[in-house]
Parts: sequence; structure tokens; C-alpha cells
Amino acid sequence: MKHHLTEKELIEYQFKLASDAGMKEAAEHIEGCCQCRRDLEKLQRKYSALDLLGEKVEISEDLISRVTEQAGKPVLKRIAWFKKPIWMSSAAAVLVVGLLLVANQLSEDGTKQREVARGPISVAEMEAASTPEITQARAVQKNDTPRKATLSMAPMEEAADMYATKGKTSDDAISEQPPFAPASAIELVTLPRREKVQLTIYNSADMTLVRERRNLTMKKGWNWLQFMWANTLIDPTSLSLEPLAQGDKIDIQQLVFPARLRELGRWLIHSEVSGQVPFEITYFTSGISWRAFYMGTLAEDEKTMQLQGYVRVNNSSGEDYEEAETRLIVGNVHILDEITELAKRQYPYNRPGILRYESYNGDVGDMDGDKVPLLGDIPTSSELFLDMRFNRKEIRKEGLSEYFLYTIEGTETIPNQWGKRLLSFDVEDIEVDSLYKYDEDRWGNQTIRFVKFANDEEHNLGETPIPNGTVKIYGKADSEGFLSYVGGTNIKYIPVDEEVELNLGPARLVKVEPKLMNFKTDNYMFDRRGNVAGWDEIRTWKIEIINTRELPIEIEVTRGFNTAYWTLQADAAYEKYDATHARFNLNPEPKSKEAFEYTVTTYHGMRENVLAGNN
Repeated sequence: MKHHLTEKELIEYQFKLASDAGMKEAAEHIEGCCQCRRDLEKLQRKYSALDLLGEKVEISEDLISRVTEQAGKPVLKRIAWFKKPIWMSSAAAVLVVGLLLVANQLSEDGTKQREVARGPISVAEMEAASTPEITQARAVQKNDTPRKATLSMAPMEEAADMYATKGKTSDDAISEQPPFAPASAIELVTLPRREKVQLTIYNSADMTLVRERRNLTMKKGWNWLQFMWANTLIDPTSLSLEPLAQGDKIDIQQLVFPARLRELGRWLIHSEVSGQVPFEITYFTSGISWRAFYMGTLAEDEKTMQLQGYVRVNNSSGEDYEEAETRLIVGNVHILDEITELAKRQYPYNRPGILRYESYNGDVGDMDGDKVPLLGDIPTSSELFLDMRFNRKEIRKEGLSEYFLYTIEGTETIPNQWGKRLLSFDVEDIEVDSLYKYDEDRWGNQTIRFVKFANDEEHNLGETPIPNGTVKIYGKADSEGFLSYVGGTNIKYIPVDEEVELNLGPARLVKVEPKLMNFKTDNYMFDRRGNVAGWDEIRTWKIEIINTRELPIEIEVTRGFNTAYWTLQADAAYEKYDATHARFNLNPEPKSKEAFEYTVTTYHGMRENVLAGNN
């Protein structure tokens, strides 16, 4: 045989379908031909047990006819190395052809089944699926670790048929035996986008409660719903799924985390209805935070102020949240496990503890149960926040015991790795006191400026507490409305009806200069040995206040004496601030210099008893 063996001749040789002469001739040729030996090895690998059913093999009618004809004839033992009963040769031949036919059919059916599985929602809606959705579903199948959290549903028609109840002939019969979980994502299809999403963000812990609403298309019987959280900080131990309608006809059987598939879970759903059903998925995530900051604008006379409060939400959770209603929680929450650590675990099961929360009425419950805080209805969204000045949003506030809830009006799209600034409140004509303070014990020789007001109704506030944040105060620089920066500071949580003083830092236009004018000692007392055991120290001070501003000011000058035993004589009004300090309150005129003097007597040693009345 001079030419190389064809694929057909190799198949006949491999499966012993050729005549005795043909087998002998092919064996001799293969023994001396390297190319044909390699082709035969490739053919053997091609039809190995693992790949046999996955390949589509063209089988000629002539080959099938000859195999059938040869199977009916007695077969002579022609090759010594076969060493099996004669009848097994015919059976093997028939089996090979049968497997080839089955493989052909399965290949065609599998192609159809894969097309069905790539539908956007379910088998029932495959015909309505659009091309972009199918493309997206295929992209999810090819990527083992998608960037976003993804939901998928597996059609379970074949599994339901496999476990159908015996004796039932009705088309509506539903299997009572749950099916096995699908082995791979090939069977899964992506679900529609979120209808609504709500974020409840806590500022005392890296924790956000996410509530998603999706309209899922149910098939009567068993349905598999897959949730993937790759490259996000979602806590899989907090996942919860509930139908918002048809609750008596839909049963969430279980949530399975496949051992060999990371960062995904699958819900098994038993439905007695078919069609679209709204579902709510809740879970906790980390990486979303918020902080408050404020802008105050003083009037020209500095007697009133406009105060604007803002909230900045930052998203580093790995997930985009479109058109999300945002709610902010002020207060401390106690958890046993950090959500960031739970989200980064390789597998979600075997968790070290159970996330717990302390409810607003003092109850304690598991996050996995039905008692999940802040599960009220999601309000209707309004227009996106576009311009702070012309399209302002309101933030609704509610008191919840040790917590306080802020709900931002409307919805906001908060992409991953982005921040959003939202207007919290805008209040005008808040009565304020522009105050200056001088206290060497606290600030050295600097004069510090303050703005003072109260979080109450009298100051057009008082509806809600004011969260921690940063405040910056501006003044009007001219009649045209240009602003100049006055100062800024951080503020702590301000409850309702509490007064607050904003420290704006050193004042450039107001100075206080104390000068010691006289010092002496007097009224000595001696012990039995003739040593000085008590005395008075008498100091006279002159305090000069220089106001270079265009406005009159109010200033507090606090003087310390380093002892609780003192008396004071002054030509200005004062009050005893504490045991060791006196405070003077003055109101210098614009562009003025004002001074006052005081004499302080401090008592030391045995002279302290004189002041105490213990002679």
C-alpha cells in the first residue's frame, strides 16, 4: 500500500470493520508509516470515552450498512491479540455505531439546549429576548469572575420531568422531589435589571443594608436562581430572598453554595405559578460610607447666618447602584463579624459568627431572620439631583431611639469608585452670636473667633440632630455677594435643643494684650521657728483690646490665677468662671482700642485659711 490511509480506512481498522485482507494490509502499512501511526493516535484520542459524546461524527450510509450486515454473520477469529469471544466483536461493532449515532443526535440537541439556556430570563420568554441580553448572558458564562454582582436563573424543565411524580398524567403536575443543583453556569441565564434598590448606610460601622427589587419570571415547578458577588464586598452570609407577591404559592427552599464554585450561591425556588413575580433580595455590603459637611454664610452684620448641610456618599463596594434611594443612619451598631472580612472569605459557609443587630426598641435579632431593620416601603423616586442651587433635594429625618434615620429625597445613581454630594438641609436667618475669646491657659496669646447658635426652633433649627461633620464659615466680602473664608472646624453630633460654638480659629483683626503693671507681696505669717508660712501676692494687670474690624464685637477675656484662693478688684464687670478663673465680657466699638485694669490678690500657705474663714 503506497498511499496513506484515509480517515475512513483508519476508522475501519481501529474498530475492526475491514475484511481480513484489509486489516492485514492496514496493519502492515501502519507499522511502516509514521504519518499513519500519528493519524491513528489522533483518531484514538478523538474517540476517547470523555470526548465521544461531545463530537459530531459524520457516518456514511455505506459504513452503517456494512456494519449491520457483518453483525449478522458468524465472525472468524482472525487476529490473535483480540483474545475475546467471537460474539463480543459483533456487539462491539454495533455499540460503536450506536454511540456514534447518539453522539450525533446529542450534539444537535445540545446546541439547541445551549441556545435556550442563554435566554435573558427563562425558557418561557426566550422568544422575546433581545440580542444584547443574550450577548450579556454569554459574556457572563465565559468570565469566571465578573466584576459585578450578578443574578441568574436556571431553567429546570428537564429536572422537573426527571423527578415527576409517578402516576400523574396532567400537564400541571409539579414534582415534589427537589432537583439537583446545576453543575455549571451553562444552564443559567441572566435576570432583568433591578426595578428598585435602597441603600441604608451606617456611619458607625462599615456596613450598608442593600434591598433590591427584581421582577423574576417563574416557571411552574422548580427554578434555580444564582447570585454572584465576585470582586465585590457583599457579605454572602446575609443573603435573603422573599417574594413580594404570590407568597403563598412560592416557596424559597434553600440557598446552596457550591463547594467548587467560588463567590456564588444558588436559591432553589418551588413555584406553583408561572410568569413574572416581584422579589426582594436583601444583603449587607461594606465599602459604602457617608460623611456630613456644612457651609455657613454670615450676613453683613454677622447677626444671622445661612446654614447648608450636605452629605457625601462614597462607593467602594465593587458594585454600581443605579437610581438608588439612599438612607443614612446616625448611631452605633454592634456586630460580631466585620462584613469586609466575611465578604473576602473564599467560601461563605462555616462562618465564625452570626451577624446581629440591636433593633430600635432594644430587641436583638439575627440578620438572617425576618427581623431586618429599615424594611419599609421604598418611596417613589424624583428627578436626579442636578444642581444644588436650583434642584435641591430634601432629606427626611426620623428618630429611632439611639439611632437617627435620614432619607434623601428621590434617587441617586452611585457608581463604584465614585462619590456623590447631596444637599441635606438649607436654613436661612439663623440667629448667631459672633464671639471672640482670649484665654492664655488654652490658646496662648491668640484671640480665637467663634460663631455660636443653638439647634432649636428659636434658631430655625431643632427638627433633627446634626451629625458629625466639617463646617466652613464664609462672610460677605462686598455688596456684590462675593464671599470670603472666615474659618472652619469639625463638629460633633449636636442633639436637638443643644447649643453649639464653632471654633473658627485665630482672629487676625482682634487682639488682646495683657500687661503686668505692679506686683508685691504682703501679710506675712510665720511658724514657731520664725519661718514665713503664709503670704499674699498682689498683682495689677492692664488688659488692652484692639478691634480693627468695621463692626462692633463681643469678646470674652478669661484670666487664670493658678489657685482657688483669690480675690479680685476691677474696673470692668466680671464673673467667677470656675475655681481658678475669672471672665470679663466686653463689647469694643469698631476701629477702637479699649483697656481695663484689675488687681488680683492670691493667698498662699497659712493665708489660705484667712480666705476660708478658718483663723
